[in-house]
Amino acid sequence: MRVLSLTSVFILAAAAACAASAETNTVTLTAEQVRRLDIKVEPVRPAEIEALAVLPGTVVPPLNSRIVATAPFAGTVTQVQVLPGQRVSKGAPLATISSRELLDVQSQLSQAEAELQMADAIARRKRLLVDKKFQNPVVAEEAEAQVNKIKAVIEQHKRTLSLNAISLRQSGEYSIPAAQDGTVVEVNAMPGDTIAAMGAVVTVDTSNELWVEVQIPASLVTLIKPGSAIQIVGGPNGRVVSVGTSLQGMTRSAILYAALPASSGLLAGQLVSIQLQRPAVPGAVSVPAKSVARIAGRSAVFVRNDSGFTIKTVELRGKSMEAATIVGDLPSDAQVAASGLPQLEQMLQGE
Repeated sequence: MRVLSLTSVFILAAAAACAASAETNTVTLTAEQVRRLDIKVEPVRPAEIEALAVLPGTVVPPLNSRIVATAPFAGTVTQVQVLPGQRVSKGAPLATISSRELLDVQSQLSQAEAELQMADAIARRKRLLVDKKFQNPVVAEEAEAQVNKIKAVIEQHKRTLSLNAISLRQSGEYSIPAAQDGTVVEVNAMPGDTIAAMGAVVTVDTSNELWVEVQIPASLVTLIKPGSAIQIVGGPNGRVVSVGTSLQGMTRSAILYAALPASSGLLAGQLVSIQLQRPAVPGAVSVPAKSVARIAGRSAVFVRNDSGFTIKTVELRGKSMEAATIVGDLPSDAQVAASGLPQLEQMLQGE
């Protein structure tokens, strides 16, 4: 013999006690029956936005806000002056490196400057002889060209020695300064490490703003525009910065970037869920997500009336984990069932 649970017995008893009519789409329930079935109702609210989808995303730093301090000369890291999470000011030293390459360039610069003095003296003497008609002008021009060539070499060495605004020290050491104010994100080398030329040493974030990167399906690409609203599920709101117009080969999705406020409390690299939104159509209302049922292949809500509930077919425009945006023939002060929908459906079908 099959034993029914107390809840099932009560539901069946309530269904038998109420006057349910599939033809009129109504379920008659007393206030006591509603209370015993634990059916909660919520008012409908005018909707300004509607949810398109909830998708996973990754928090990333804004484009070009993250600066990597590199070592222009290969060498050995002798000192690191900063730690991850530390605030730094523009020009503050980040790391010190001892480099034989630096010594070589400095030696080449000194040699080129000495050669310039000699070549300049020769060129002036030959120009003087040309002016006095003692020598062919071509000889003086060749000497002056040699002077210009050496000057170009000196300029190249000076530019090399000023890469990344490094500060030169004695005995082939140099320090790498912070290019801008910011927060140290990562220290890529530690004292004793060998660093290659142009190798990353310290990474600095220059902005407190964050972005979120999302892969969106092709069906949503034309529905989202720069400036559209998004919301981190359980977190702050944001705005779309850009939407890709081509699909990636592997994922068949486009890349969307959205900006988040500096006070979001999120961290770069964090995985989040974002809700894509768009402006709601006129007459749209917001109801709890659990209020929308699927009956006979159509979306519907149970609207509270004096004698129970009336089922109303609606158009589901968007749905998130918490709320749904619907359009239908609903009074502005309507209240809909936000729980107990399976019981109401059973009663509606006369089960």
